[in-house]
Amino acid sequence: MVSLSPFLPTWRLMTAEREPTTGEEAPESVVWGVNTVLEILGDDPGRIAEIAILRSKTGPKIHEIVSLARTHRIKLRMVEKLPVSSGARSGAHQGVAARIIPFSYTSWEELLRRIQGLTDPVLLAADCVQDPHNLGALLRSAAAAGVVGVITTKDRSAPLSGTVAKVSAGAITRLPVCRVTNLTTALQDLKRLGFWIFGAAAHVELSLYKADFRGPVCLVMGGEGSGIRPLVRKQCDLLISIPMQREMESLNVSVAAAVILFEIARQRKA
Repeated sequence: MVSLSPFLPTWRLMTAEREPTTGEEAPESVVWGVNTVLEILGDDPGRIAEIAILRSKTGPKIHEIVSLARTHRIKLRMVEKLPVSSGARSGAHQGVAARIIPFSYTSWEELLRRIQGLTDPVLLAADCVQDPHNLGALLRSAAAAGVVGVITTKDRSAPLSGTVAKVSAGAITRLPVCRVTNLTTALQDLKRLGFWIFGAAAHVELSLYKADFRGPVCLVMGGEGSGIRPLVRKQCDLLISIPMQREMESLNVSVAAAVILFEIARQRKA
């Protein structure tokens, strides 16, 4: 039975969200936002331990959340005030938060197992992307463009968190994310499996619209500001750029990735 309580949930929403490790999970994780909670309710309701909703919030989507919570026998609290973390300021929580089993990473071995037998899989590697909003947007674009897995780095990368989950619009529950200690070694493993490694970079001559993205592909996107690190860059078979007007130097990493990933998808449908 659904529990309706007037009391504030005793959740510890951390200002600095703790980072889960491969095979390990942080003791608590919280996500917020109407669509984020609905996505998890639809894709993985067993992950949700409890949902809190502001009493003042109404509407079709709120009613849908309440209905799904009842269906899946998830504890539901109607509260006067939500606890807010640093990632949910300025009303971003939309009056809804959920305490969940934390997101964990797929191991490198498991990701390699998953891509075995797939026809021309596409992977995305994020080299030290530190902004959780960018990582969430990368996951969202990757899922929409048909990417089968995302690789991040253990150091200097945003952890999977409530902010990442909200921005990813549910992609975080659908797309395996693998965190590796050495991205250079991971790319070498992929090359031995027949992958072509494409690195996105500014000021290189090869336009993405002239690149051939057929076959197994891994797209490497560099971190904010610094781009792809030199040792990782050396593992790229080809460096590609997005043609732009002279006035613009570069695009945000998540926007650039979306442009390239959808060109890869377009070529495969042509």
